[in-house]
Amino acid sequence: MSASYIPKDVYAVCTFQTDSEPRQLIPTRETITVFYGSDTTRPLLTVEDRNINKEFPCKSPKNAMWGFLCFGAGLIVGALLVLSGPVGWAALAVGVGVLACAGAAVYHATKINHLCTESLGKGSWKIEHEKVTFDRSKAITQNSILVCDTGGLLSPIFSYAVAKKYAQQINSNNGKEIFLNAAASFFGGAGIVIAAAEMGIAKTLLWMGVTMGVMNELSYWEREGIRNSSLEDNSHYQDMNKEADENSRIPGYLNDVPESVTGITPSDLASPDILELNEKGGLASRDGKTPVFFNGKWYIQDWQKNLIEIKQGTALSKDLTALEGIDSREVWKTPEGKAIVENIRNGKYSESLVATAKDGLGRVRPRNLPNLARELPAIKMQNIKNIGKLGVKGGGFVGFFFPFIATYFSEDSRKILALAMAEDFGKGINVVADEA
Repeated sequence: MSASYIPKDVYAVCTFQTDSEPRQLIPTRETITVFYGSDTTRPLLTVEDRNINKEFPCKSPKNAMWGFLCFGAGLIVGALLVLSGPVGWAALAVGVGVLACAGAAVYHATKINHLCTESLGKGSWKIEHEKVTFDRSKAITQNSILVCDTGGLLSPIFSYAVAKKYAQQINSNNGKEIFLNAAASFFGGAGIVIAAAEMGIAKTLLWMGVTMGVMNELSYWEREGIRNSSLEDNSHYQDMNKEADENSRIPGYLNDVPESVTGITPSDLASPDILELNEKGGLASRDGKTPVFFNGKWYIQDWQKNLIEIKQGTALSKDLTALEGIDSREVWKTPEGKAIVENIRNGKYSESLVATAKDGLGRVRPRNLPNLARELPAIKMQNIKNIGKLGVKGGGFVGFFFPFIATYFSEDSRKILALAMAEDFGKGINVVADEA
């Protein structure tokens, strides 16, 4: 099938762009002697011409930046939830350091001009014309795809309307992907700290490595499934998969160091709780809570207990204010003290909430109520922290699917580019290649 050659200033759309404007292809080869007709301002482009008139805002550095920031924020949140231990303090320091480095990186990123130039220069054109050369370099056509060094795919589009329409769709997809990766980074950072505090750093690192491998393999097969079942009648999409951008098991973050920050985040979605065999031979948590199995890990359902304790603790604190200023030895004589003791004995409050009010034999001692009043704020804070930990774990459940959803949007951008190429086909110049 014949396809048009590509002169200077033809529009280009990229699968990694994060705005809705197409750019224009420009020449970069040293010797230029072949032009579009008599117009010496528009040379016909070759595989040596790998640049655009204005850089695209790229999803790759944005993924790295937001992943790094949210990972650091997650470390800090996780540290605050387990701050009583050395792991918490260490994670807090690391999280602050990560945010400081990320802040410096963000500032530095604002000073960089034309981010595409170096990456495109290191890239290569695929599906070029095998027989026709301009200035001793193979010519490119409407079928050609420029593979950027960071992984983006660019294709020439003659129609501005077509380029604009599909650039908007790609921009929308990439925005969603960046958000999902940032969210996964946050939950990953918090989950790593909680996991390290609960089961140790060595086991956490081991679990991270195993999970990263599993996630990478599942993502590979997700991409494979999408590519094998999509746009079967679109020759541009089929060529893209076979000749320009083949599926690979090598993670992108191994080829792009800054983006490795986002690569580690899905690896630890939350921490497993310590379990043991119960009297029936089944798994149960050591504190008797209900275990839930998900993603090869066991979690504990205990939201209700913490919420109830917060509510009960607030009510108990209010009741105990009536005893302020009363000598602990006289509390048992007051009607307020007697009422509180009676409520405790009748089980109005959870056992962990009122443990301080009891002696070694489990009997309620009115004289201990003032001490209980002083401890309730700390108990309430611990319940809030517990809910925070469960929130990270719950977020980890959702976060488990984030990489797969992000992969869907990434693959969809490739399909969008192929659709743009198909719709634009036939809109080129009158200088065409018969065997393109």
